[in-house]
Amino acid sequence: MQKKFLTFALPILLALVAFAGGFETGRSHSQEIAEVAGGDAEVETGVLQSSEIGRQLDIQTFDEVWKTAEKKFVDVEKLDPEKMLYGAMKGVIASLGDPHSEFLDPTESEEFLDSLEGNLTGIGAEVGMRDEILTIISPLRGSPAEAAGLLPGDKIFKIDNEIASDFSLFEAVKHIRGEPGTEVVLTIFRGEETHSREIVITRDFIEIESVISELRDDGIAVVTVATFADDTAEEFETILVELALQNPAGMILDLRFNGGGFLDAAIEMTSKLLASGEVVRIHERGKADQIIPVSGAPLLPQIPLVVLINEGSASSSEIMAGALQDSGRATLLGEKSFGKGTVQELISNFHDGSTLRITVAKWFTPSGRDVNEEGIEPDITVKMEIEDYFSEKDPQLDAAVEFLKTGEVENAEELN
Repeated sequence: MQKKFLTFALPILLALVAFAGGFETGRSHSQEIAEVAGGDAEVETGVLQSSEIGRQLDIQTFDEVWKTAEKKFVDVEKLDPEKMLYGAMKGVIASLGDPHSEFLDPTESEEFLDSLEGNLTGIGAEVGMRDEILTIISPLRGSPAEAAGLLPGDKIFKIDNEIASDFSLFEAVKHIRGEPGTEVVLTIFRGEETHSREIVITRDFIEIESVISELRDDGIAVVTVATFADDTAEEFETILVELALQNPAGMILDLRFNGGGFLDAAIEMTSKLLASGEVVRIHERGKADQIIPVSGAPLLPQIPLVVLINEGSASSSEIMAGALQDSGRATLLGEKSFGKGTVQELISNFHDGSTLRITVAKWFTPSGRDVNEEGIEPDITVKMEIEDYFSEKDPQLDAAVEFLKTGEVENAEELN
């Protein structure tokens, strides 16, 4: 299976354990690695020949280190050739310096794909490394993480009583995840605060409703997209068809706290709101840039539209928001988005069921903007204060309603 997706962080549900596998013994370590690499390499007497890169790599030292570890390491019972081999593969991918590329064993692969389908257990948040600090990217709506008060940008200092910086991203996820009904304590730093906070979260089963809608009494429709899963585009289309029959006065598309998902879903959903033009530009290695136009028939191409974004909006959310902004189709309101402008591919044709999640492309908005690590600036900046998250107030939604009714927002920070 090969599928391109744009989710940028690891959902807390994932059990990212030490790598283990089912490779046969009795072969050279070099040959095993070549086979795991997908058959695109040959090994001759300690030399790895990469047909793609065209260079010979002397891996004799690898065999020597491996054999020395087997011979010298004091805790013999901890010597597990399968874990050692998968650890080596983990190191290969880690050496790329890309936080979005990773190697997943069969169990991890299944759980990761389940997360994209919306089948979650855990605290219901997405985490990633930002400036080499474990950071909350987005708590999922209705999740234990949201209920406990986690916010985008919260920096994790401790997981229970263990220092988070002592863990890799995968190890941190493993420690945060756990059985429903159990608790985890995260010690976090928020914003510019100099004091830490302890957040106690009870893990649970999590069901994500990827698209929900509401038609307000004033005739304005609010459509919230929580993720870009396999069925999100279909759900989105169904909702737009229903709204078209109700003839709303305007529409607010809420992409806040949406960490992304499948690329195809973002393209299909954007095309439902744009009559013509481009959705995104994709740059892949060794290929001409691909310009992806809108496809199919739009459903609500003329309705007045405001898109809400914040720091938890990333990847597919940014593709959709960027295309609607570049085309002039929508006004973006809220706060600057996360800034994740790369595309990953899931490659699952390894014989043991493992998956390689690897960055294969960069994407740009139709006007050529590179949002990676920069984010998308809204047309109208309206901030949420910390206390707003824990009250009935939603100044960003209120501002969007005001803009649709009057064409302006009182007390907005800036109008670009």
